[in-house]
Amino acid sequence: MSRVSSRALAIASMVIAIVLALGSAAGLVPRADADDGVRACQHRGRSARRSRARSSRRRARRPRLTAAQRRQIQRWHQRASRSEVRAWARMDPPPLVFHPLRQRERVALVPASAEGGFDTDDLVLAQQALASREGAMHDIHPRLLELVYRAVRHFEVPYVHVISGYRDGRATSRHAQGRAIDFVLPGVSDRRLAAYLRPQGFVGVGIYPVSGFVHLDVRARSYFWSDGSGPSEPTRERAILAAQTSRYDAAARRRGEESIPDLDVGHDEEEVEEEESATPEIADEAAQPPPDAGVSAG
Repeated sequence: MSRVSSRALAIASMVIAIVLALGSAAGLVPRADADDGVRACQHRGRSARRSRARSSRRRARRPRLTAAQRRQIQRWHQRASRSEVRAWARMDPPPLVFHPLRQRERVALVPASAEGGFDTDDLVLAQQALASREGAMHDIHPRLLELVYRAVRHFEVPYVHVISGYRDGRATSRHAQGRAIDFVLPGVSDRRLAAYLRPQGFVGVGIYPVSGFVHLDVRARSYFWSDGSGPSEPTRERAILAAQTSRYDAAARRRGEESIPDLDVGHDEEEVEEEESATPEIADEAAQPPPDAGVSAG
């Protein structure tokens, strides 16, 4: 009798297990367990989609430079030859020599003294050197030239690579006002150049570590930024060193520097703080000027 009862109990247990298994497969399991399983699957699906989206955004944000663009940026930053530096330093006073990206001929401005000072003829030459890619020209603010010349004297470089000067864009852009330049000094890192320019006061200084240049403009109060965008990418500007701007401007005022009033072009106060970005243009390498390209001077 005991053996029969044990056998019957085992058979009953097997039957119950089979029924439960069949019930689960047929959707007859308790609703709470089923919902938990669905929610778990949905959660895993959402997590996977978010992970893919984040990965896609990272790929989209990653700036990509072509081999030609990398070569060009490296060429901008190559140190000038010793003979060029010596020849430039022997001039009295040493000139401010612009090397526009899309022109073969360099343009030399001869200041009144080693401290700067440019006359009317120099300002006309500056219009030519900072002309747009279409050849359009605009008056260039004298203080912009003075600041570039200070950097040239400080780093002792014989010429300036002009990446972009005047651009016929939106009215609030200082490039469209003849108050801005994107440039590179040969043999000088962009970080060193930006660090030198910021304390000058009443300036906008933007560093473009991917596109490979420094933006400089003159304005009523200083503003500094970094932009990690590459060519043909949307701007990725972020303000930096905000706490230092007022200190630099106050020190500049004590030295006798003058604040440059912002032009009234019908914009909000905040809008003037931002500056449109420029990306490096790839010129035909065969059209690049040789090291001893001609110089036009006033």
